[in-house]
Amino acid sequence: MDEMRKKIIIQEINSWKESRMLPEQYCNYLLALYCQGELPPTSSTKTGNDKKDVLTGLLIGALFAFIVFLNYFTEIPIRMQMLVTTISIIIFVLAARRLMGRKVIFQMALMGMALSLLLLTVSLAELIAPGKLNILYVFLFINCGLWILIGKKLKLLHFSIAGALGAVVTVYFLFI
Repeated sequence: MDEMRKKIIIQEINSWKESRMLPEQYCNYLLALYCQGELPPTSSTKTGNDKKDVLTGLLIGALFAFIVFLNYFTEIPIRMQMLVTTISIIIFVLAARRLMGRKVIFQMALMGMALSLLLLTVSLAELIAPGKLNILYVFLFINCGLWILIGKKLKLLHFSIAGALGAVVTVYFLFI
């Protein structure tokens, strides 16, 4: 095979590996195949990804802190709070879809989405039926069921445990 062509293919495989278009094992196999068993020295962008992950984590945390601040420490109308919280849920969902391969940051985006959804449903329950705890308990059970479902589907044990514990606590307060 022409050396120039082989070099281009190796660069493409490296870019696939960095952007996580293919699993790392597949990329390593293809690299070993095109390099006759020797892995070429790659330009390590691991520190760049680590810096991006830290920045993304800080942005996710700041967005969630802003939503909590907006819901509990300001006096804007509840409908405006719900609108901003809904927009943040959409942002968290988009971030989770984009960060699917990065384990910790992906889970941070999922937790931000789940907690923002919890804030939204509590606000919605208060708007629909102020002072009626039974409506709130129904919304809390829906949230807990959703957390358990996400935990089972994505194989995230902490989501399943949080959903189960939330359901147990809700049942406890329902009967006491």
